[in-house]
Amino acid sequence: MKRLFLIPKKIHYIWVGNKPKPPFVLECIATWKKFLPDYEIIEWGNECMDFIKNTYAIEAYKNEKWAFVSDYIRLYALYHHGGIYLDTDVEVTKEFDNLLSLDFFSCHEVFNGKTLPITSAVMGASKENSIIKDLLDTYKHKKFIIENKFDLTPNTMLITEFFVKKFNVSQPFLSDNTIHLQEKEIIFPSNYFCEKIDNKENYSIHHFSGSWLLSHTRKDKLKIFNRIFVSRLKKKSDKGELPILSNEKTLFSVKITKKISYLLLLRTP
Repeated sequence: MKRLFLIPKKIHYIWVGNKPKPPFVLECIATWKKFLPDYEIIEWGNECMDFIKNTYAIEAYKNEKWAFVSDYIRLYALYHHGGIYLDTDVEVTKEFDNLLSLDFFSCHEVFNGKTLPITSAVMGASKENSIIKDLLDTYKHKKFIIENKFDLTPNTMLITEFFVKKFNVSQPFLSDNTIHLQEKEIIFPSNYFCEKIDNKENYSIHHFSGSWLLSHTRKDKLKIFNRIFVSRLKKKSDKGELPILSNEKTLFSVKITKKISYLLLLRTP
């Protein structure tokens, strides 16, 4: 019997600006292809700004604030096409097929011990989903430049406000809670899409490697059979996690300077 999918097998991600994708982003995308081989992967790049007319997105783009450009584009992509949006620092660990019969899904987000009601790094939705439409509408009259200053409010704050008002989602936000918003619209526990917890369901891991959260940059200096890596790490911040995938194990590490270290990594298939 053919399964009914409300959410199409499409993965949307955003890469705007002129910088090439760093190795860790490419490794994350490789996990999408590994576990979701029959999904269409759609990159939303600079060319999409030719037809996106939203003032907020245009102002953010002109000022090269790429993360804020993506805040709008991810909602635009999901509303007009349906599918699953993934941040480029999301590592997929399992196929998503049994979630496609839903109208909308995401999960709680946990970072630095704080829980938010929903992550914007992983969201699945049917085409023209009402939740995505309402979120998209919050940008209709929104501007990125207000009184000659950038509005740097993170989208997690805006999304939290929306769910608190729309669905009466109230504190304390519990990371292991499941919230049924409407029929076939669910916010799952954080272990579904953001963090891997032993003996709990997991589909992906959000590595939080946005420029404002990045602890280290990584450059692979040597690669042997795509199994053994010698990687150079440069410290950027005391916060955040190392850019290491869940299937990579550190065999050896050496610190060269206060900021530079090298790792010998073994990757399992």
